[in-house]
Amino acid sequence: MRRGRTWLVLGALAAVAACGLEVPRDVDGTLARVRETHLIRVGLVVGPAGAADPAIAPFLARLRARTGAAPRIVRGSAEPLLAALEDGQLDLVIGEIAQDSPWIADVAVIEPLAERTVGRRRLGLSPIARNGENEWVMLLEHETRELGAGR
Repeated sequence: MRRGRTWLVLGALAAVAACGLEVPRDVDGTLARVRETHLIRVGLVVGPAGAADPAIAPFLARLRARTGAAPRIVRGSAEPLLAALEDGQLDLVIGEIAQDSPWIADVAVIEPLAERTVGRRRLGLSPIARNGENEWVMLLEHETRELGAGR
């Protein structure tokens, strides 16, 4: 009985170790596809004035340098772009999002590129990715931090 438990524990440890080799990984392979197709499908949330924040261009340039992929930008309102992201039609959405947005539970919101206050709400201009695309999210987080360190 004791020998059986030992093998069970060793087997479980081996399985955990084997799984650890693939973490982080993307459930749907976003980063691999971006690198293979040389294309990042970006949804850019259009602000009230229609102008893009100056923090977006350097962030996209960093992504292009890191992945070898050019951004293809689609502009629109937040809800349709976030729905397209969730459906896998976009790789990334960049837009202002409040900390209490209902989307927070459904997407991976990266550290803001810029922030502003509207009334009592803090809005972060953030890259937003699909949940489960862990390798892609880690790359986005790294590039956001690096960009912030250079400011």
